[in-house]
Formats: sequence, C-alpha cells, structure tokens
Amino acid sequence: MEIIKITKPRQRWLFAGVGFHNSEATMTALMSKEFLNERVLKVFREISPTFSRLFIGFADWTKEAMDSFADYYDKTFRMTDTLLYGVPGRMPMITDDFNIEEYCEKVASNLDYLVNVRNCTKIRYYCVTNELSCGSTYAYLSKNLGLFKKLHECLYKAFARHRLNIGLIATDCSEPENYHQIDWAIENMDEITEMYCAHLYAWGPVPGDLDNYKYMCDSFARPLASVKTVQKRFMLGEFGYIYPDKNKLGLPMGNDSAYCVDVPEKEPDFAIALPEVAMAAINGGCFAAVSWTMFDYPDPFICENGDSAAEKARYDAARFSGYGLPYRYNKHGLVRWCDDERDYRSRAALYTMGYMAKLFKKGSRVLKCDWDNRYIRSCAITNADGSVSIAVINWKNEQTDVCIELEHSCDKPLRKYVFEAGNIPYNDFCDLQDFSELVNKSDGKIETVLPPRSIIFLTTDYTDRIPSEISGIRINEGELHWNKCEDDEHCYYRVYADGKQFASTVAQSIKINDIEAKYEVLSVDKWGNTRR
Repeated sequence: MEIIKITKPRQRWLFAGVGFHNSEATMTALMSKEFLNERVLKVFREISPTFSRLFIGFADWTKEAMDSFADYYDKTFRMTDTLLYGVPGRMPMITDDFNIEEYCEKVASNLDYLVNVRNCTKIRYYCVTNELSCGSTYAYLSKNLGLFKKLHECLYKAFARHRLNIGLIATDCSEPENYHQIDWAIENMDEITEMYCAHLYAWGPVPGDLDNYKYMCDSFARPLASVKTVQKRFMLGEFGYIYPDKNKLGLPMGNDSAYCVDVPEKEPDFAIALPEVAMAAINGGCFAAVSWTMFDYPDPFICENGDSAAEKARYDAARFSGYGLPYRYNKHGLVRWCDDERDYRSRAALYTMGYMAKLFKKGSRVLKCDWDNRYIRSCAITNADGSVSIAVINWKNEQTDVCIELEHSCDKPLRKYVFEAGNIPYNDFCDLQDFSELVNKSDGKIETVLPPRSIIFLTTDYTDRIPSEISGIRINEGELHWNKCEDDEHCYYRVYADGKQFASTVAQSIKINDIEAKYEVLSVDKWGNTRR
C-alpha cells in the first residue's frame, strides 16, 4: 500500500483558486440561446470557479459591448463570487502618433464604468496586455520593456485618478525562457506592481510522461523565488499542453488547440495531465492557476462590419475577444463549440478540471503533501469552514491501494470522485460525474483505491441535503416551462421525459418534441445533490 502524508506546514499560504480563461464572456452575441443556457452558463455554474482570467479593459470598448459583458458577469462571476484578472487580448500597436496617456485614460474610464456603474467589483487585477503583445505582433513589448514600463506607470496613474482598486500585475510573459522579464519588472517597477504573473505551456512534454511534474515545479521555482524577495506573490496566468509540431497538421491557418485536439488518442492522459499542472502550482506556492480555456472559441469566421445583426455580432466579438478570433482555431475548452455540426460535447478534461476548480478554490489554505512513489501526485487544501479537499493522481497502469495520513480533522465522510483514463465518465449534458462512494478517516488515515491511470478527488466540502421540488411544470406552444427554484443553493435544472434525462439547463423553459410525454424537472444544488 502506498503512503501519502498530508500535514499542516508551520506557515500555510493562501490560495486564490484554480480557474480558467473565460473568453466566452465577450462572445455571447455569437451563441444560440440553447448553447448559452445548456452549456456555457450551466457548466460555469456547476464548476463555479472562484478565480478567472478574461479579456477586458479595451480602450475602444463600446458601451454596448461593456453592457453585454456586465450582463454575462451578473449570470456567472457575481453568482459564484469569482475573483477576476483582466487583460486586453492585445493592446493596439504603438505607432508614432500613439498617445499613451489618452490610451490609459480610456482603459481606466471603461473599467470605472464596469466597476462603479455596473458593479463588476470582482475585477481585481489587470495587466498591460496579453503576453506583451501589441496589434498583430506577438510579444512586441518583450523587446521594448522600457515601453512596457511606461504603459504600466501610466495605467497606475489613470487607475489612481479613477480610484480603482485594481492592482497591476506584470509581465504576463509566456514560457520559462522569458521568466527573466519578471526579474526585470521587480527591479524596475516593483513599487507600482501588486503581483507578478507568467504563463506555462508544455510544448515538448507529452501528457503522461513521469518527468512532467518535476518540469512544472522547476519552472515555477525561479519566479516564486524572485517575488519572495520583494514580498509579493506569483500567479500562473495561463497553462496548458500544446502539440509541439503544428506544421505536420497541414492547416492553412494558425492552430491554437490543445494537445488532445491534435492527438485525440492522448485525450485520457491529457485530462489527467492538466490538473497535474495545477497541483504543481498549488504545491509550489502560486497565488492562483488558470487553465486556457473553459470553453472553445467558435470556428474562425470572416470579420466584417455590416448591416445585419449577425455581422455586427461577429465584428464586435472579434474586436473584444482577443486578437485572432476570426483567423485561427482556438480549441482548448472543456466543452466544444462547433456550430455547423452542432457539436457541443464535453472533452474528457471537464471531469478532471471541473473538480479541480470546484474544490480547490479561493481563500483555501494549502497543506503539505509528501509521497515516495514516482507514479503518484497529490495536493490538498482546507477551507475556512474546516472542510478539506484532496486530489491524487495515479499514473500507474494498474490499480493502487493508498493510505493517506491526514493531519487535518474530518467531521464527516469524504465524498470520492473518480476519473479513470480507461473509463471516462462522459455525459451527454456535460454534467460532472457524481461521487462514487463515501470514504471515512479512521485513526488519522484514509484508505482508498486508485484506479489505473486515474485522478481521484476526496472532499468534505459538501452538504448532504435534498434540493427543493420544482413546481408549475407545464407545456405551452411546444415548450416546457416551470417555476423558478427559490432554493438559495440551487445551481441548475435537469429535465426528464418519461424518466430519461434529455437536458441540463439554467433556463426555466426548453423546447420539446413530444407533448404527450411525462416530464419531470429536478433542481441540482451547488454540491451536486438532487432529489433523484
């Protein structure tokens, strides 16, 4: 039996959560009502990430586009108390006539409107631009760090004028070979920088390789050591796995897609490898960790401004969703977005990263995990209410018995959620898998089984309850309607016809084909409880 020791360090650091980049926040005009309610909003609320990154703060952001974003905020981030880190997709190219002060004032003014008029108060961190890029030029500012500093300083002054409680972060650089830019920022503009940030994409490592965890930990070690010298924190602003040789794919456009999209046979391992990155970030001391992305981008489109609502929606989405939306594929989501084939299925990573974000959340305190077996990874946190959550990876191709020696107390049995590479719990409605069993702690130990090539989650972060019954179920003009669930813990609805589930949604109505069927609507609460 393998041993994992989980103890309380003398000094425990606060963790702000595992989350996602949420590009869909500025793309809602491109979505059908069904995709929005049955996939995007439903999946977001079920996972309820407490930390997210997104593209906001565009200098030319229109009021209409800002209001659309704020409407999405009300339906997601406000409901889940999600802390937000914003960055423009790519700021405009710096030309000879570019007015830095005017640009920064526009950014601050637009954020002022969101925070103080639309009450989007969870916008807490902001960076000059995504991965130091300007216009169509990637990482332009990495060769012009003095200009980055000038923009950073000007934004700081503009935020101060508007009394925005939004901390500036730097530098949002990507890949370990560029992490020296964080050292430069510490040396040159630490006084006005609240936190430091970088990205990590595994271009060479293959999901499932046993050396990957050490590679991740070693990658974080340098920036973590640097920021400690100035008593700041380090945030992993994006992470993911990329297929290293895109040229072999023969595509006529840029392809920003997850490893599992380009190499489908690796999808089960990819689904375990993503939370492995988050584990390394948690154990290493990162402030937060953000996976790119929660949902796919839609398929690329021709960007043009026109007279129709559809043309205008595409034009605005391209402007305010980060550079590249009309020109390249971007398929990193837990849920697919392919309108022409009506393909909105889940990817395997939904059932791993979903619980990684749901259970490893804002305000938690990190426990220390030790293990000797090179096939095992683990991380653990406790919450303010005393609940504990543990994640354990088993890279072995065989079942492994494990004994977890847990120093923290448990006031009830732990729910166990399982993802096994050979038995992916796909769900037609993108519902997270239910817990498989209750596991007890006895004499300070938790004994359980790790399936082959798997990740399990153990948690006391739940309430065992029966959600409210849904009333007023009725049919009207080919749609099923029901009364709103007033349960404070309600998350979404599952809809059944003749005893068989056919939808999950956050809406209070859904299209139906058979008016003679017997329909049932159940509330699912934020802990996954339902009446069935």
